[in-house]
Amino acid sequence: MLASLSGWSRKLALTPRPAWELRWLFLILVLAAALRIVWVLYAAREPQGIHDPIFYHGYGRSIAAGIGYQLPDGYTAYYPVGYPAALGAVFALVTHTPIPDNLELTTGFFQVVLGVATVALVYEAGRRIFSPGVGLVAGLWVALFPNLIFHSATFLTETLFNFLVMAAVVVLLWSSWNGRRPHWGQVVAFGALVGLSALVRPISLLFLPLLPVAWLVAGHGWRRSFGYTGIALAVTAAVILPWTVRNIVVMDAPVIISTNLGDNLCMGHYDGARGHFALPDACFSDEAYAGLSREAFEVERNDDNTSKAVRYAVRHPVEELKLLSRKAYYTWEHDHDGLWAVESYGDDAFLPARLRSALERTADVFFFITISLGGLGLAGFVLAPRDGRRVYFLLALLAMAGVPLVFFGDARFHVPATPFLAVSAAWAVVAASDVLRRRGGVVEVAVGERAPPQQDALEDTEADKQRDQ
Repeated sequence: MLASLSGWSRKLALTPRPAWELRWLFLILVLAAALRIVWVLYAAREPQGIHDPIFYHGYGRSIAAGIGYQLPDGYTAYYPVGYPAALGAVFALVTHTPIPDNLELTTGFFQVVLGVATVALVYEAGRRIFSPGVGLVAGLWVALFPNLIFHSATFLTETLFNFLVMAAVVVLLWSSWNGRRPHWGQVVAFGALVGLSALVRPISLLFLPLLPVAWLVAGHGWRRSFGYTGIALAVTAAVILPWTVRNIVVMDAPVIISTNLGDNLCMGHYDGARGHFALPDACFSDEAYAGLSREAFEVERNDDNTSKAVRYAVRHPVEELKLLSRKAYYTWEHDHDGLWAVESYGDDAFLPARLRSALERTADVFFFITISLGGLGLAGFVLAPRDGRRVYFLLALLAMAGVPLVFFGDARFHVPATPFLAVSAAWAVVAASDVLRRRGGVVEVAVGERAPPQQDALEDTEADKQRDQ
C-alpha cells in the first residue's frame, strides 16, 4: 500500500498543464480571493443573538482556551465538532501568536483561503470529468458566486464543508476509471476526507454508498467495487472514531457524531409541520427532561425526537408527500442566506437597505441562472453511459441537493450542492458555445480545446507501471 501511495503522489505531481490554462486559472483564483477579501474586510463581525453562528463562535473560543467542547452546564455533542474545532485552531493561533486579536477577521481570512481552494477544486473536477474549458468556466462560476462569497464572513459550516467535500470528490475522480482498478492512495485519501467532512456535516457520509454504484458502472465488478468501498468506509470510520469514543465517555451514550439529529428530524416530521425551520412544542417541550444533566438531556431528547419523527413519517405517508414539496420550496426559494447570517438574522442589521436589497437580488438571479443551466447540464453526465466518474459526480450532486428533504427546508441547506451545479452549468455553457462555433464556422479557441481523457489515460498507464513495479 505504501508503494501505491507513493506512486499516486508522484502521479499528482506529474500533471502538466498548458501555459494558457494556468494563466486563466491564476486570474480566476486572484479574482476569487479579491472578492472574498473585500467582503470579509467589510462584513466580518462578531455574531449576535441566539443563532447557530453565536454557538459556533462560543465553542471555538472554548476549545481555543483549552476548556474543550462544552457549555457552562456540562459537556455537549449537540453540533458536529468539525467546524468548532477548526475555529478553535484559528482562535488559538490568534491568541498565541503576534497576529492581531481579531477573531472575526482572522476567521474570515481563513475562510477566504478555503473558498479560493474550493474554486481550484471545482476547476479540477470539471477538467477531470469533462475538459479544461469546463473546468475553467466552473471555477470562474464559483469564484463569482455571490452567496459563497457572503459565507466567507459568516460563522457557519458551509465554507469548510464545501472545501472538504470537493477535495474528497476531486481525489476520487483524479484518474480515469476506464478499465483500471482504483488507486489505493485515492481510496484512502477519499475515505479520510469524507470522515473529516462528516465531522462538519454528516450528510457527506452518503458519498460512501454511492461508490459501488459508480464503480459497477465503470465495469470494476462486484468484488472489487465493494472491496474498495469497504476500505473507504474503514478509513472514514477511523477518522470519526476518536470523536465517537469521546462522546461515549463524556456523554455516557454511543453518540457517533452529534445529538442534534433528532431535533432536525422532528422539525420536519410532526403534526402541523410546515416544512421549514420551527421550534414546536411537539419537539422542544423540555419539561420531561427537567432535572437531567446536560449530557443526559441531549441524549434523551435526541433519541425521543428521532423516534417521534420516524413514527410520524410511517403513520402519515400522505402528509409526508405534501411536506416534500414544501421542504423543496423553502430549500430552493432564494440564495442570500449568507447575507442574512452576516447580519445575525436581523439582530445586527448593519447593511444599508439599498445595498442589502441589491445584493439579495444579485445573489438570487445568479442562483436561478445556475440551477437553470445546471439542470440542462445534467445531460453531460448521462451522454457517456459507461463513464463511472461522471455517474459518481451526478450521484453526489443529487445527494447534496436532496438530503435536506429528509429534515426540513432551509435555503442554507442547498449551499453544498452549488459547486456541483456550477460544474453542470459550465458544461452546458461550453457545450452550447461549441455548437455555436461549429455552426458559425469559427475556429475553436483554446479554452474549449481537447478534453483530457487521453491525458488521463497516458498518466494512468505510467502510474500503473510504477505501481506494478
